[in-house]
Amino acid sequence: MSVATDGLHCLCPPRFPALLDADGRPLPKLFADHRIEVFQALSTRANFAHWQTSLEDDIGRMVLEWLATLLDNLSFYNHLWTLEQHLATATQEDSLRQLAALTGYQPRPNLAAMARIAVISDARAPLVLTGGRGVTSEGNDRHPALAFETTGDAPIDPALNAMTAIPPRETTFDADFVAIGGAFRNLRVDEPVLFRSGTIRKAAILEEIGNDKFPSGESYAELQLDRSLSVLTGRDLSDIELKSFVNQNEGRGISSYQLELQGVQPGFQVNQEIAAIDGESGALRYGRITGVNVINRVLIESETAPVLSPVTRISLDTYVTNGHAHVIFHGARRGGHLIGAPKTHLALADFAGHIDVEEKYLGDDLDHQGDFVVVDAEHRSVKITASLNVNPHNRRAALELASISNPAIVLKAPLRIHGNFAMVDQGKTVVETLGSASGRRYQTFRLGKKPLTFLRSDLSDPEPAIEVYVDSVPWRYVPHLFGIAADDRVYTLRIEADGQAHVILGGVANPGDKNVAARYRYGTTGDNPDAFTINALAGKVEGVQKVFNPFPALGGLKGDDTEDLRFILPARISANDRCVSAKDYAVLSRNFGALAASARPYWNAVRKRAGVEVTAVFDGGFDPALAGELRDFLVGHAPEGSLVNVASARPAPHSIALTLRLAPGARAADVERRVRDIYFHEFTGLLAPRRARIGHTWSRTDLLAPLNGIDGIIRVERLSLDGSESTSTIAQAPDEYLDATLDLEVVR
Repeated sequence: MSVATDGLHCLCPPRFPALLDADGRPLPKLFADHRIEVFQALSTRANFAHWQTSLEDDIGRMVLEWLATLLDNLSFYNHLWTLEQHLATATQEDSLRQLAALTGYQPRPNLAAMARIAVISDARAPLVLTGGRGVTSEGNDRHPALAFETTGDAPIDPALNAMTAIPPRETTFDADFVAIGGAFRNLRVDEPVLFRSGTIRKAAILEEIGNDKFPSGESYAELQLDRSLSVLTGRDLSDIELKSFVNQNEGRGISSYQLELQGVQPGFQVNQEIAAIDGESGALRYGRITGVNVINRVLIESETAPVLSPVTRISLDTYVTNGHAHVIFHGARRGGHLIGAPKTHLALADFAGHIDVEEKYLGDDLDHQGDFVVVDAEHRSVKITASLNVNPHNRRAALELASISNPAIVLKAPLRIHGNFAMVDQGKTVVETLGSASGRRYQTFRLGKKPLTFLRSDLSDPEPAIEVYVDSVPWRYVPHLFGIAADDRVYTLRIEADGQAHVILGGVANPGDKNVAARYRYGTTGDNPDAFTINALAGKVEGVQKVFNPFPALGGLKGDDTEDLRFILPARISANDRCVSAKDYAVLSRNFGALAASARPYWNAVRKRAGVEVTAVFDGGFDPALAGELRDFLVGHAPEGSLVNVASARPAPHSIALTLRLAPGARAADVERRVRDIYFHEFTGLLAPRRARIGHTWSRTDLLAPLNGIDGIIRVERLSLDGSESTSTIAQAPDEYLDATLDLEVVR
């Protein structure tokens, strides 16, 4: 269509930018969109270039709205739009987004992930890591490298960089580490020592004494023995006695259970413990004396005056070698207190609220209190809250624990404690000149980068991270332009399905040359990088050696797709942006950014009235800060004084085994892919976290029903739940959702 004019009259309608379908009819749009497009199209004409009015009876405005109404009505007269105007039959994402707009629901965009990064400083004095610093994550098979930025200034103290925890010592016996404290006596190499615990007695020859120190500075002596003491493994160290023998004699075996010593030996008594080393074989024998007998042995026989020599014969309850010389040890005395090695695997609860650290404290803030993170050798992390306790004389530091996020998780030494942190969220900031204001309303500018970042708000739906300036004066963002006057300095956004954003000025901006600019964040994908992957600072930062995230990023969310909109809109219409019923709380929790949520009333015993408990699933996890934001968001949409409690839903792991009989012509790979999509597709899967049914009891019918729509399946041969084919349901607690694994087999 062309435009003919004599300079005064338009002989045919101007070409409007609205797309047409195959029949030449405008594709469906909302009336407001048609109105803006008609205005923009007419404004390009010479006669309309400077037309401005706000009068209700202005003829230009009447023509404008008449054309927009005409286009709006014409768009209804095609079969496609007949289908696309209904939620159940609409297939186009644009149609579903327009239906969402009619209900007042803003489809969720990609939401930025958040993370706390630990900062390691190589500076000599405290510094500040400023906000807006770029940090990049590592890419993997789930997402590429992602850009993050610090959300604000963060104080960094090198003294809190990375401290090494001194683990508590083991309290039970370990046969691989036999040691005593620094104070020991009566222990000599190549002599036997005795270990006794209750009825268990074990003797061994001490081969070597190794002196060393624990990381705490405490000295100890490690004993190397000629045999294992595994019989004592696991026994409490305080119940094990370590003894040495202070007396030594020589004798020989005269029978299998007797030793003979020269002279009278008054030091031997019945029931006395002794150890004997065979002089030929080196074998160690330990036992008790069952009898002592002193006799005179005739050395020189004589009828008148024989020469006699007294000998002492001791009977034992253990075997000795007849005829062999033995070195006999007796007179057992304490040799020292056994101590355990520093634990290699431990929980923070084992520290009993007090963690000593190896390094001397070199900082100035002796009263530091706050958050720390303990990281083990296998990159497991636990958040703690603690106060720093520094000895003023030797500068030895310790942490007095106030709280532990996970006191039972088992960590592997060495443990490093980090105390410098900064918050980051996904996106990259850019300042961009959008163009030149023309002096007319509803002027639209396209952002050069996409997708625009959206951030959660505890007061409203997710808000765009953008600031718009006209002639260096900031304009205010509004969700729509309804009721906006021409002199209002406001703008709104039109977001396309791919995240491309357009800025629409609601008021009249003064004409100028490149006088419209924006500062905004972009690049939000909704992914949540794993722990220890957000670790690359953009450029060198003086005083910062390295950064890393000890915990996975959380809160990131991929925006609504067509199935999300079809799923949420009916509930959203009933909720109407306010919390009345428990279901409303669940719906608005999802609008805030939860993958799934459930809500139920409960009785608050302290406040003596009813409240609502919301259980939610967030991609990447849940932390107290995010829970607090969700609670504030819900309270802001609920009647004044409402009691709202927010908790994290717990995944309940279960296994599903499925055997399917396929038709002869069916491709096994296609059927398997389709089945896995039915159950686990990120957006539509029956068992995906995005469709989590918290507290739901799953029946066999629930799990098998979706398979009816898959071509190529003749029948289900077997369905096993947690290894049992007779189990009919999977029951879940009110705060649990099904976290299933599928073992799929196809047969012909």
